Amino acid sequence: MSTEANLQTVRNYFAACNTGDLDALKSTLDADVAHYFLPEINKPVRGSEQLARYWRAFHIVYKPVWRIDHALANGDEVVVEWSCAYLPKGKPDRMMFRGIDWNLLKAARIVEIRAYYQHEESRDCELTGFPYKQRGYLSKDAQ
Repeated sequence: MSTEANLQTVRNYFAACNTGDLDALKSTLDADVAHYFLPEINKPVRGSEQLARYWRAFHIVYKPVWRIDHALANGDEVVVEWSCAYLPKGKPDRMMFRGIDWNLLKAARIVEIRAYYQHEESRDCELTGFPYKQRGYLSKDAQ
């Protein structure tokens, strides 16, 4: 598939993460997808059904607003820098975490995601001193 088609698949995946829609999520994923997480607490999630359900559950609990801030694509690889504003359990205010996903695609379906990020519900996880607001990144005020 074309680089642009693969980039659109990743955009569609993030849009589906914002809604928690199982069918929309599965439409972007290869049946044998593997999602790897940097934090040790998160074990890999394998299979389109399992990954779609993982993100639906995340959506229900945290009401996230995901946004791709930057994307680079080359053939079957798409790398995105993303922001996520979410509501931690039992807290009234959104918090932020940001990261990078390295996506491998086959036939315009995601077959592998390697997620590089830091996440702690006790604080925002962002680059120290980076001018997010001035550069138009997603903020905690996202709805």
